Amino acid sequence: MQIDEIQKKRLKGIINFIVVLIVALIGFIKVKHPFSYLIGVPVCSWLAYLFSDAICTDLIFGEK
Repeated sequence: MQIDEIQKKRLKGIINFIVVLIVALIGFIKVKHPFSYLIGVPVCSWLAYLFSDAICTDLIFGEK
């Protein structure tokens, strides 16, 4: 049972990393203003991490 929990955490971490990496890359490619590099992209990446973590926890793994 503990191995299953470790695999879920590892899979959740990998999914979160991929989602945040994609959002950050798109943000750095698409922004035009220097202020967006300092505030906009990190905030959007953080929100993407929170949402992907919630989606992984609630929908994929069925945890609460």
